[in-house]
Amino acid sequence: MSRGREDFLPVFFDLDGTLADSAGGIIASLEHAMSACGLDAATIDWQRHIGPPLPQMLAATMPDLAPAVRAEIVSAFRAHYAVSGMFMTTAFPGIAEVLQLLSARGRSLYVVTNKPQDPAEAILRHLGLDRFVSRVVGGDPTGKVTKPERAAALVAEERLSGGVFVGDGLDDLHAAERISARFVLAGWGYGTATVRASASHAELVAQPDDLLRVIEEAG
Repeated sequence: MSRGREDFLPVFFDLDGTLADSAGGIIASLEHAMSACGLDAATIDWQRHIGPPLPQMLAATMPDLAPAVRAEIVSAFRAHYAVSGMFMTTAFPGIAEVLQLLSARGRSLYVVTNKPQDPAEAILRHLGLDRFVSRVVGGDPTGKVTKPERAAALVAEERLSGGVFVGDGLDDLHAAERISARFVLAGWGYGTATVRASASHAELVAQPDDLLRVIEEAG
């Protein structure tokens, strides 16, 4: 007897650094925004900080910025990213095939990201991954509603239970813990080293192809 979607545990994915290699576009838009605001941030390793909402990234990398200047940078970034930066995004090798197989096998797939809703959905369409995903939960641009809180709301609204959460950041780990999902650390991600340093017990998957085995083991 074949199994329906309700018989499988759901799978949750982070977007940036997990499904999508978006660093190039994000950095290009950040550099454009900095230049437009007359700032020099050439010494900042932006890729190390990709993951949190943009205001938090800026607070972490340039803590002395006045709030008004930070708001100008965010505005300039979003304008450039919407027409240029986001289209530099690519899917990590093997990701499309993994999502296609999981969907074909009856899995319900969800994306929970810090990227705002509209660009998150636009990137998934751009990559051709949207057809595999049941729902996308975008980030709170203010950073006030955390990823664990948004994951918990999704689980409640969709009446989900357990599952697997694949991500590359500490907020992904905490989201998995919040919804009682098995956390899988994307070894190809931007924040993998940070997670490993803080949570050495995290289950590491070296490449997307290995996700199929881990998810099938979870049930």
